[in-house]
Amino acid sequence: MAVLAVAAVLCTPGTRGIRAAEVDVPTESEVKAAMIYNFAQFVEWPGTNLKPSQSPFVIGIFGEDPIEAILNDTLKGETFQNRAVQVRQGSALSDAKVCDILFVPQSQQKHISEVLEAIRGDSTLTVGDTEDFILLGGMIAFKKEGNKVRFQINPEAATRSGLKISSKLLRLAVPQSDSSTKGGN
Repeated sequence: MAVLAVAAVLCTPGTRGIRAAEVDVPTESEVKAAMIYNFAQFVEWPGTNLKPSQSPFVIGIFGEDPIEAILNDTLKGETFQNRAVQVRQGSALSDAKVCDILFVPQSQQKHISEVLEAIRGDSTLTVGDTEDFILLGGMIAFKKEGNKVRFQINPEAATRSGLKISSKLLRLAVPQSDSSTKGGN
């Protein structure tokens, strides 16, 4: 995305003197926040667990992370599946249980196992920011490759929670070894 923004500015007539440093390049947190929301577009929640349209579609952040403010700013007034999108930050396990998508940042690494255990069986898409998130049973883990933010997917964990991840999203994921998807959720 950032590469396209830089290329567009550099190729626009009359911008010959503009330096690449003047182009707004999204931060890593902004990229991750956009990805978290966009993951929802490629996940099918089970019909029996769909909440009524008057209840919000909750994107939760377990613990504190800059992604919360970015998601709040970006998603204000947005809807998903006819439900208002709401961003919530919490640090209690009960906070995690009300989420449709739950992001567990690296700062909460020591709590990943207990968070995933607390929502086991819930139809919550879990997204994490640590290398061992998939191994511990998380569904989607961010992975940094150079300057790029990529992601890995544990489709078995999603299936166990009743979620179906689109093949389009699965194709975009970074491949992983079979041993990296053994964790349960």
